[in-house]
Amino acid sequence: MKFIEKPNLPKGKVTLAAISEEAGESIKKLNSLGIEILEIKKNSKLPEPVCSHADIQILHMGNNCIFCYEHLFLGEFEEKFNFTDIHEKAGNKYPDDVRLNCTIIGNKLICNPKTVSRKILEYADSCGLTVINVNQGYSRCSICVVNENTIITDDRSIFAAAGNFFNDTQFISKGSIGLNGYGYGFIGGCCGKIDKNKIAFNGAIESHNDYKVIIDCLERNNTECIELNRNRLYDIGGIIPICEAL
Repeated sequence: MKFIEKPNLPKGKVTLAAISEEAGESIKKLNSLGIEILEIKKNSKLPEPVCSHADIQILHMGNNCIFCYEHLFLGEFEEKFNFTDIHEKAGNKYPDDVRLNCTIIGNKLICNPKTVSRKILEYADSCGLTVINVNQGYSRCSICVVNENTIITDDRSIFAAAGNFFNDTQFISKGSIGLNGYGYGFIGGCCGKIDKNKIAFNGAIESHNDYKVIIDCLERNNTECIELNRNRLYDIGGIIPICEAL
């Protein structure tokens, strides 16, 4: 297997993905699909409901490069990665829990520049990434990446800003996705790409009020919806694709 070159955009079948250690049923399903799991452990410095969420704890920058909070431990996978610890400490109150919460799609970075780590903005500048400024600090949680030109989001500020940069930006409502300790979860937090044209969802897609809109968006972009279980959609911190088949 090889590292995915462009974050969130595998060219083929995903073989390694990062996901919360608490996503038991979905981990088993992903394993059955031939995907190894990099389990993200709990970080006691983060808010308890999201303390093991991959989209809170790590940011895949492409290839084997990962930005993370200090002292992240990835067990047997530790030696495979080039880690960059961000200067900011993880914290249990906003915005100290969202320093890594942003989305890289091709040559674009979607983030709230007031809350994301300064080191990420410096990296974006050095790589010539176009920064799309939004008000949402949980911008990674709020985006389902369909392809390099298409996203689904449940955040108004992301929808408004991204419409100027992507060919297809689909807005959906909040409230249908569960997340204990919060009023609701986010669309990006319950899904992730597991192949070039496949997105896995942690739950039954029809449990979302706008499931027909989601399905329509996927279909017009030749993307298949894979359900990892038949429960209500639940925010597990996303499924972050890291490696793919050769």
